[in-house]
Amino acid sequence: MGDWSFKPWGTDEAADWFARFWKGKDISLLVQEIEGFDPRAERYERLRAAAYLLQTLGIAYVWPADQLSRLKPLLERAIAILENFIAPPGNEWGFLDMWGNDPAVIQEVKDQIAALKARRDDLA
Repeated sequence: MGDWSFKPWGTDEAADWFARFWKGKDISLLVQEIEGFDPRAERYERLRAAAYLLQTLGIAYVWPADQLSRLKPLLERAIAILENFIAPPGNEWGFLDMWGNDPAVIQEVKDQIAALKARRDDLA
C-alpha cells in the first residue's frame, strides 16, 4: 500500500477509488462500496474514501433524490464499519495492523465517524 497521509484520500488505494468514482460520476459506486463491504477483502482504504464522500455529500439537499431513502441506513452502516476498524485489538479486522496501530490514523477514523454521525443526526 502506498500511503502518504492518514486522511481518507491519503493512499494509492483511495486515490484509485476516487478516480473510478469521478470517471463514472455515479453515486452507486459509493453505495456499493459501503453496502457490500467485506472485511475479509481488506478494502479498508476504499471504504474510507467512499465514507468521506458520504460525509461530504450525505446531505438531504445534496444527495440524489432517488437515493434519499438509502441515505440514513448508509450512514449508519459506514459508521458501524469504521467503528470496527478501530475496535480494540483482538478483532479479526486487519485495519489497525496495516497501519501499525498508529494513534494518528485512529484519530482520523474517529474524526470521520464523528462527521458521519453529524450527517446522520442532521437527517432527523
